[in-house]
Amino acid sequence: MRVISPGLLVAAVTELSLSRSAKLVRLKDVIAWCEWNGVDYEGTGGKQQALWDADRDEAQGQHRLLKFKSGECKQSRAGWALIAHGEKARDAASQLGWREQLWDGEKWDWLGGNAPVVARRPNARRTRASNEPTQELLDEGPRLSVG
Repeated sequence: MRVISPGLLVAAVTELSLSRSAKLVRLKDVIAWCEWNGVDYEGTGGKQQALWDADRDEAQGQHRLLKFKSGECKQSRAGWALIAHGEKARDAASQLGWREQLWDGEKWDWLGGNAPVVARRPNARRTRASNEPTQELLDEGPRLSVG
């Protein structure tokens, strides 16, 4: 099995961006492409280390891709776009609340200076209307008064 390289990462993003109207290619789609094409994206380090190494090496080398992320944590969503599709990819990333990252030679920096602020999902209990009965009340059943 081939291990992903900068060239294979660019090939994946190219193929995926040409096969659909969306020009921002998500990490999960690149992983699916790797699995379909027999490309190892984990490497010996696991945790998708080979993919992240290819991403960094591509940014240090020919720099044919733009990189976007939804935040700084490990659970953040990530994606790429061909430089030629930059405007459409930036629009798509903006709609998702993602920001572009640039490689400065040592680390990834956020375009504009700061990572995007990830909005928390609302808590279901807090968003329930105040007049809506809780499950506890529904479980009790109707109350009858004996007179």
